[in-house]
Amino acid sequence: MKPYFHSINPDSLSDSELDLFLALGWYRMHQHIFTCSHLLQEIPYVVHWLRYPLAEIKNHTSHKRIRKRCKPFRHAIETFNKIPDTHEALYTSYRQSINFDGADSVHQYLFGETEGNQNIFKTKCISVFDGERLIAGGYFDLGENSATSILHFFNPHYKNYSLGKYLMLLTVDYLQSAGYRFYYPGYLLARNPKMNYKLFIGKEATQYFDAETATWLYFQEHILVSE
Repeated sequence: MKPYFHSINPDSLSDSELDLFLALGWYRMHQHIFTCSHLLQEIPYVVHWLRYPLAEIKNHTSHKRIRKRCKPFRHAIETFNKIPDTHEALYTSYRQSINFDGADSVHQYLFGETEGNQNIFKTKCISVFDGERLIAGGYFDLGENSATSILHFFNPHYKNYSLGKYLMLLTVDYLQSAGYRFYYPGYLLARNPKMNYKLFIGKEATQYFDAETATWLYFQEHILVSE
C-alpha cells in the first residue's frame, strides 16, 4: 500500500458528517479531521483504524472483572463546555507516567496550539471518582449514529484498576443505552502492540478499515504483523 496522509480543517461539522468521516477511516486531531496509512516513528508502522458495532459487543469475563474492581468508584458523563482544572492536573500526572509521546495538556490534545476553546465537535466528558478524588477522565465525540473516543487518562497510582479500559466500557455503556450503532476507539499498529489493548472489547466484534477496498472487515490476526 502506498503511504498516505490527508487532513482537512472544517469550520463546522454536523453529526452526519462526522459519521461519514469515521466510516471512511478518518479521525479527529485537535479541531480537524485526518486519516493516514502509517505512523512514522523509528520505523513506519501500518495503521489499522478500528470500530465496533455496538450491538455485537458481548459482556466478556474480562469486562466483568474490571467492572467489579471499579465498583467502588462513581462516574459522571457530561456535555463538554470547558476543560475542568482537575482534568488538567490529573493529565499532567498521567503524562509524566507514560513512556510514549502525547500532548502536554488536555487543552493541547483537544485544541492544538490555539488559545481558544471553540469546539466543532459534539463532545462528552467522563470523570471517574474515588470518593471526591478524580482518578480518571476521558473525552468522546458523538455523531448521529456513531461515536469515537478521543482521550483517556488516569491516576498512575490506580494502574491496577485498568481505568483506561474501564473508561472504554463506560463509553460503550453510554452509547448502547442511547441507541448508537458504532463505536470507533482509534487504531491498531501492525508490529507494535501498544494499542492492542483496544481488542479487549472483543475480537469477535472488532472491525478494521481496509483502505484498498474502502470497506470494514472483521478482525484477522494477520493485521497485527502485516507490513
